[in-house]
Amino acid sequence: MRRPPTALLVALAGLIVLPMVTDPIQLRRYAGLIVLSLGVLGVVVATGHAGLISLGHGVFVGLGAFSMATFLDDFSLPFLVALPMSFLFTSMVGWLLGLPALRIKGIYLALVTLGMAIIFPALSKQFPNQTGGVSGRAVDARFDPPPWTGLSADQSVLWRYGFCILVCGLMFWMTNNVLKGRMGRAMQAVRDDETSAAGFGIHLPRVKAGAFGLSAGLAGVSGALQVILFPFVSHEQFTVFLSFRLYAAALLGGVATMIGAIYGVLALVLIPAVNNGLNLLENDVLVFGIGLILLTFVSPDGIAGLLSRATGSDNTKSFWRNVKGRYSG
Repeated sequence: MRRPPTALLVALAGLIVLPMVTDPIQLRRYAGLIVLSLGVLGVVVATGHAGLISLGHGVFVGLGAFSMATFLDDFSLPFLVALPMSFLFTSMVGWLLGLPALRIKGIYLALVTLGMAIIFPALSKQFPNQTGGVSGRAVDARFDPPPWTGLSADQSVLWRYGFCILVCGLMFWMTNNVLKGRMGRAMQAVRDDETSAAGFGIHLPRVKAGAFGLSAGLAGVSGALQVILFPFVSHEQFTVFLSFRLYAAALLGGVATMIGAIYGVLALVLIPAVNNGLNLLENDVLVFGIGLILLTFVSPDGIAGLLSRATGSDNTKSFWRNVKGRYSG
């Protein structure tokens, strides 16, 4: 039986200890960062495993949040129904957007997705019934702990935290199975060499659109879980900077591996903590950006590549070699 990565065990231990050492306000804030790992994982699936450069995954986080609020309040669906519905909705939107957009390659796809991220906040204000318009919308549905948990209503933050961690774990498990299956192998074949993949009978538009749909669905669940943690949604939460943040976290953690999504989110949590503790710079975003630039020179394949080389198990070089060959010049 294969041994779980040490980093994964450390992350699980940290998730268990975190509620014991933080107050409810901090716990909710950290939980909000943790669920972003699904948005980062969406970038990893699209870029790292399918070779599709997307700079607009913050759009799908926003769609997931708005759809979750709509399903809960407007359709009165239970949380356990609204959440998978949000996943299916954002996956379908990603798949539909992928059909025309994925006929272009490289930097042009990046520009199209960047354009989506730029116009999304302004566009969302045009649907006030679903998004709340300029002022946003509060979510009235309550997500109190069920009696079998033994938690009171005052401990709802702990219940929401545990629920979000469980959903994140399930989504990582599902994604891992997909990437190790036939679909995942087809995605990697398309990433490595589209011409050869087509020669072996792989339907390129279908695989690309499917990969984009899966990655969009993962980001959508991230947004839906944000609604569970913070029952308020606004277009201001889903600016183009969220898309940049997701993409930067994926690059920092290691965009070629699933574990890179976890490393990227750990960086989002630890870099501000270290910065505040050492009083390095006033702006955490500035520290994060400097760290990303430095890591690019030291390890272009991110923290995952740096650690894998240190342990003698580097498996990310082929990805970056193929990306460089396809998009250079």
